[in-house]
Amino acid sequence: MQAQNLRYTQFHLTNPIPDENHIENVFEQFITEYKEFRVNVPIGCITDKCSKKQKERIDLSVFCGAGGYLYLYLRIYEFVKGLSPDMQQRCTKGLTDQEFSEFYNPETALQLALRQYQALQAQIKKDTDISFFMSNSTIYLLGAELFYYMKDKENFKKCTMEALINFGTIVAEPEKQEQELLYGIPGYLYTLLRLHKKYSNEQDPYQLDLSSHIHTLCQIICKFSGKGVMKCDFHNRSYFGAAHGILGVIQMLLLSYEQCKEYFHLKDEQGLLEMLDSIQKTLDQLIKLYYQNGNIPSSAQNLNNLKLYQFCHGIPGAIAPLLKAYQIFNKQDYLDAAIHMSENLYKFGMIKKGFGLCHGIPGNSYGFMQLYRLMGNEKHRKYAYQFLQYKKNVYVYNEIKNFPFNDRYMIGVSDQPFSLMIGSVGDMCAMMDFIDYKGMPGYEI
Repeated sequence: MQAQNLRYTQFHLTNPIPDENHIENVFEQFITEYKEFRVNVPIGCITDKCSKKQKERIDLSVFCGAGGYLYLYLRIYEFVKGLSPDMQQRCTKGLTDQEFSEFYNPETALQLALRQYQALQAQIKKDTDISFFMSNSTIYLLGAELFYYMKDKENFKKCTMEALINFGTIVAEPEKQEQELLYGIPGYLYTLLRLHKKYSNEQDPYQLDLSSHIHTLCQIICKFSGKGVMKCDFHNRSYFGAAHGILGVIQMLLLSYEQCKEYFHLKDEQGLLEMLDSIQKTLDQLIKLYYQNGNIPSSAQNLNNLKLYQFCHGIPGAIAPLLKAYQIFNKQDYLDAAIHMSENLYKFGMIKKGFGLCHGIPGNSYGFMQLYRLMGNEKHRKYAYQFLQYKKNVYVYNEIKNFPFNDRYMIGVSDQPFSLMIGSVGDMCAMMDFIDYKGMPGYEI
């Protein structure tokens, strides 16, 4: 690796902040972000709330648009409902007594989510996007969750039917779709996995078993990815990473097998064995590339591009599928690689792009949290804490605010500063997951 080039985009965390009061400090930062969000993003907003040098546009996607606002309110509802009274008492910094009572009333977040959904639903138009991150139909997926919480069975059924409409189109002409997570069939598979995980064990009228749908999509994905070492082609490149590459595909296939294992074995044992064998061969090849280079390159056509330490490209998106593969195959090499990657991620993952989950520091924090959940090693929790407190680290935040990232309209400001994947909504989700883990949006169930 060329150290000078790396220093331009990321740096070793040589100036960590005091390592204390993890939960209290992360919650305080979450409240700071949430209050700023509420000031700048009105309830029912349907635009992408971009930086000042752009013109706002209607965008319902959860990636960088108003769908992310709905995702946030539902996530806060889950967060508030899930915290024990003892944990609530630890999570008070930044709240007045009145704000505490309002915030910890689950009905508050639910009503905010309802108002946001109603505004978005009125704007939904049929689109050609299919994935969880990009499609308008994701609003119906989130609507199903909202109406499930509200025990509104009629609207729950309507939303689930709308969320499933794309399935027939995909199966009829899969060759017309992308084969990666951000835009393609694996991204729609995540929508089905989310529905199946939440409702397959429910009672009528909320019961929804999508094993057959999930199996069908996995067959399609495997057909395009190939046998042996799998590929994920996007814009004439074979990408390796999570957003556009084979790591994101493998993550969805592993989640599918984990959720629908019995159905997969009964339906097509030979096809399943081939899929699992291909997954292992592909991960083995990626691990080999990693140990050779200290990172996973962005694509097979650009093996020398090793500077991207972010969820969408590089090792941050590799840790979750490696840990899932370790749990499924019981192969120590996968756990060892994930642990080794975490140390390099701590060295080079405090990237100067800064904000959000897709190519930001909070997105990189998930690798540490994923390891902590499996291993219980306090070191990984401390690593995640340092990353989630990046705005309180003067040394780090000054670098971010002055970094001339060519893909941004304004230096030191995200193009969509209140979005899920490149803004503060994603930061807040990571902070809530630090306190009560639910999984990285769009990547874990």
